[in-house]
Amino acid sequence: MTRYWLGGGTGAGKSTVSRVLAPRYDLRRFPIDAFWYAYLGDRERKSPDEQWLQTPPEVQADEFERDSRAMHEGVLRDLAALPPMPTIIEGPQVQPDLIPPGDAAVFLIPTPEFRCRVLAPRLMPSSDPELALQHRLVKDRLYADRIGARARACGFPVVDVDGTRDLVGEVADLLGVEHEPIDLVAARRWENEVVAANLRAWLNSPEAPREPLDAVAFACECGTHGCAARVLLTLDEFFAGAVRSAH
Repeated sequence: MTRYWLGGGTGAGKSTVSRVLAPRYDLRRFPIDAFWYAYLGDRERKSPDEQWLQTPPEVQADEFERDSRAMHEGVLRDLAALPPMPTIIEGPQVQPDLIPPGDAAVFLIPTPEFRCRVLAPRLMPSSDPELALQHRLVKDRLYADRIGARARACGFPVVDVDGTRDLVGEVADLLGVEHEPIDLVAARRWENEVVAANLRAWLNSPEAPREPLDAVAFACECGTHGCAARVLLTLDEFFAGAVRSAH
């Protein structure tokens, strides 16, 4: 199985790049964030204030790496159990020193200015959202710097992201991505199902938002090469078997 890994800091564009590369090169997309509850659902969670206000950013970075390593090991187990298919695996949880020999990997590290622009609009649930954001920015910088240094030590390319580069083309070249025909319907359906299952677990958890979840953008399951369309469905519609094709 050909595997391409895309890791790095939060807010660097990994998900966006992988969503473009997957249909362009007919890859199965493995978003690690969509396995959060599958891999870590039984762990004890802190309240938002405990997580973002009362825990020092340095400790937050250590805890995130601990959880990321646990998730990365889960990814390796699931990849081994999946039908062979060219796959792009993306998420900040990717650990350079755990990538199997022979696999290609690229790490995106956002500059502090770019990270702030991307993360500032995101809601930080806590009693002091502004302070929580400042703590998160420090945590994310510490973690990203750690991952970038480790990636370089392992010999993987590291790209500094400041919003001025053609990340899709650069990442594709660095990974050496090649087109390999696959069962696109099966690939997109699997991706949609793991995303939907993670969202359902989140909505059934104590962390669930008070407001109902809006429609979710799922990958089109038409099976057409190069199709990057998204289909808006509520989770109820998805699990009821609604049509998941934009064509």
